[in-house]
Amino acid sequence: MLREYEVTIISRADLPESESQKLLGKYEKLMVSDGGEILKKDAWGSKKIAFPMKKHHRGVYTNYDFIGTSANLSEMERLMRIDEDILRYMSVYLGENVDPTVRKDQIAKAAIAAREAANSEFRMDKE
Repeated sequence: MLREYEVTIISRADLPESESQKLLGKYEKLMVSDGGEILKKDAWGSKKIAFPMKKHHRGVYTNYDFIGTSANLSEMERLMRIDEDILRYMSVYLGENVDPTVRKDQIAKAAIAAREAANSEFRMDKE
């Protein structure tokens, strides 16, 4: 049964870009295996961390909204726990029996609404 999850991964900021992409690609493959699908990927970039994690003061944040099985999520979490390049992760269960096409449309509409709200707020500030 496919469920919707949101996963935020904080990886080491000192990794080269190619290594970082390879690292995230490994977890993306797990997300899409067994019929899963990535609905949204947001790369938030490198940010200062409030407190040191594994002796690192900066981390690269990446957020995923995906549909997959609980077994795939469990395996992904197991691998992230032992991966030295992953500083922290958080996974949140969002829903069950999710239709990927409907969710993609909802996410796209929410993004458009957020952009329009930001633009209207920007216009109001100029007036």
